[in-house]
Amino acid sequence: MGPLEEGTELNLDWRKVAKVAASGDDVVPVCVQDVRTREVLILAYANETALRETLAQRVCVLWSTSRKQLWIKGATSGDYLDLVSVLVNCEQNSLLYLVSPRRTGACHTRDAKGRTRRSCYYRSLGPDMETLTMVDDLPFEELRDATATAEPAQRRDARLVVYACAGFLGGALLAGSLGSRRTTGAAHREDRLEDALSPLRGGWDAPPSSPDEPVL
Repeated sequence: MGPLEEGTELNLDWRKVAKVAASGDDVVPVCVQDVRTREVLILAYANETALRETLAQRVCVLWSTSRKQLWIKGATSGDYLDLVSVLVNCEQNSLLYLVSPRRTGACHTRDAKGRTRRSCYYRSLGPDMETLTMVDDLPFEELRDATATAEPAQRRDARLVVYACAGFLGGALLAGSLGSRRTTGAAHREDRLEDALSPLRGGWDAPPSSPDEPVL
């Protein structure tokens, strides 16, 4: 892997959504989440064919916007993600796959010990909006629990990993808030994002009542 996957400097592809739009692919974003731990594993896209194959094969199937082909997660690596449920958002423009990893990993990268990383979100962004810190060796439960006890600035950093799915829709707004001097406008934007994220934080400690319960 190169510096994009293993580096500690932020290099976000702010043009990603524009590239997908320019490709002409009819797709929606898909957040893939471990149904047991609630950890976000992957954020990708699916077209109608990928969704049909996901439901038919009962494994995570996505659409690669770069390779222009179906992407059956695990077909090459063996790290299949068995499907538990598919949830549709309020505006019907994104999907949530609740899955159960067949093995221990989901990402295409590997950690320093050569193990498949359990999630694609293995680096935490610092408050300077420049530095990335590896967190792939930190148990997800510790990372999750840290958001409840950390100081406000630290909680904002941790949310960039824990609330990765929400960050897909509001990441630019959050990044602007973190990098600001908290001007009146930035404070207002951050407060709005806080209101949006607060329902997601409430249920971390309570396990879902059933595997199909929608969780983020």
